[in-house]
Amino acid sequence: MSAILMLTITASVLTVVSDWAGWHFVWRHEDTTEESGPNKRSITSLFISYYLPLMPTLAIILGPDKLGLYNEGFTMVASTVLFAVLAFVTGGVSASAWSFNRNMVETEESRKLIDQENGLPDHAKEHLMWTTVMLAACSIFWLYLLIF
Repeated sequence: MSAILMLTITASVLTVVSDWAGWHFVWRHEDTTEESGPNKRSITSLFISYYLPLMPTLAIILGPDKLGLYNEGFTMVASTVLFAVLAFVTGGVSASAWSFNRNMVETEESRKLIDQENGLPDHAKEHLMWTTVMLAACSIFWLYLLIF
């Protein structure tokens, strides 16, 4: 198996696991109550989290090295575009989560003064940083593949 395919499979799986961890441990609990229960995922969220990260792997597998459904040029263009899209999306989501965390920390005292609840429960806040770091690592991995 070629090195680029192995790296792409690794990046795809790491991104899917990171998205799942972020959703499962943090974001499904955002702005929820005991009565409403956890949030549900939308079709768009499912596509971006689970299908989009696997598309570069599929583009390479369908290329001339494995199945040969299309030529090397299409494989290169498709994988390059998908690497860029995934680097941008994962970087944007991790930057957004980082900003959310900083805003949560900076406004904690203000929310206490007006008795406003935080958007995330304590158990979700505990997981916010490591899931954000995982997604940032995915973005760096996709950027590496883009430059490689």
